Amino acid sequence: MLPGALQASPSPADNTVQNPAGAAPGTPKPVGLKPPSEETIFGRDLLRDGFAGTITFQRASGKGVEITRLSLAGEAISHPGVQCRVDVVADDPIQTRLAGKPNGISRYEVEIAACPFSFDVLEGAVIVTRVPPTCDFPAADCRAVPAGLWGPPGNSFGPDQVKQLERERGHAESSMRTGFHALLMKAGKDKAAIKKMAGEQAGFSSEREVICRNYLGEEVHGFCALRITQARALALQTAFEERTNLQTGPAKTTTKRAVAKQKPVPNLNSDSQQSPQPGSGPH
Repeated sequence: MLPGALQASPSPADNTVQNPAGAAPGTPKPVGLKPPSEETIFGRDLLRDGFAGTITFQRASGKGVEITRLSLAGEAISHPGVQCRVDVVADDPIQTRLAGKPNGISRYEVEIAACPFSFDVLEGAVIVTRVPPTCDFPAADCRAVPAGLWGPPGNSFGPDQVKQLERERGHAESSMRTGFHALLMKAGKDKAAIKKMAGEQAGFSSEREVICRNYLGEEVHGFCALRITQARALALQTAFEERTNLQTGPAKTTTKRAVAKQKPVPNLNSDSQQSPQPGSGPH
């Protein structure tokens, strides 16, 4: 079992945090997590699973992100099981395109003809997604695997770093639980939404295990599990904020309409009284 997959039993303190003035006491709220900055990935050699391939980023003009080195590891197409490596060479740095923050984390798309993929920015790491997860380079007889977590070499963590990562894991697990309980509370009596949320959360540990099981030295430092847990906590916080916006939007509109109906209507005809038509309030 990965270090980051161990979850302590939630306590009441994990379910609630300090609420701003006016908030209902005891109502759980996300802890206000901030998305990782792209600055944490610049100028570092990141390796898939902490040992395979290399990807290096730098700041592009106009606050963009570009790839200065990309080497993909995989297996020979003609001889599965035999390791191979493809260096993606370009005259200039490979450009990326910001595709928003679908889960509260910056996502970038990379358009490489033979192997397009996207990546989410984590702290000092990126998680690459691609469907299918492999890319074929027939000329190099190599089936490369870009998908997975790219981070520091798995054997580069010292004892002090391991202890720090362990402390951060505790905070990340607590933040994730708080975000999950807040999202459940926000769903109210929406049984379909609650069932979906509970199912996703129940499957998270196994998904994290699959992503991190091959990261070099993971059983010692738990770096991969930590970053995936932090990403999950941010995704829950983003879902909470989106649901909050959906719920408060109509409420504000209703309030405006109620105020409009309370305004006196000018008497434009002394022989008759005009009253507002249903639905005549501002839209």
